[in-house]
Amino acid sequence: MQSSAKDRKFLVFEVHGSLYAFDLTHVSEVVDPLPCWPIPLAPAFCSGAVQIHGSIVAVMDLAAFLGLPQCPEPRKMIVLVKDVAALAFQVARVIRIATLQEIEVHNTLEDDFTCSRLVLAEGEARLLDISKMVLAAEDMMK
Repeated sequence: MQSSAKDRKFLVFEVHGSLYAFDLTHVSEVVDPLPCWPIPLAPAFCSGAVQIHGSIVAVMDLAAFLGLPQCPEPRKMIVLVKDVAALAFQVARVIRIATLQEIEVHNTLEDDFTCSRLVLAEGEARLLDISKMVLAAEDMMK
């Protein structure tokens, strides 16, 4: 069932003191960090792989992927919906789910992965384009 634009929700989280967001339709769940199995010859941003609900999922340190220093102790993993990618992102913390009614959206293309800026009560968050991130990750893993 497709939700209407006014029902749109965003998962807001923190990486290195900055706020980011994913469209909630791309997120399967948020879990505590799991032990990762190493992936030989994987880029530095790839923390390894985990098993979640019987599926093998690649784990990426989102900070390192965005060109920031690696997250020293990620406290949460954001697991994407299987149809998007078998991928989870390590982040410092998850703030909350925000609805479209409680935020202001500013469209911007300030970098390769930011599609909008969300103005929230907590400050501004970069809405990340998961499709572009998945394509870039696939290219870097080749």
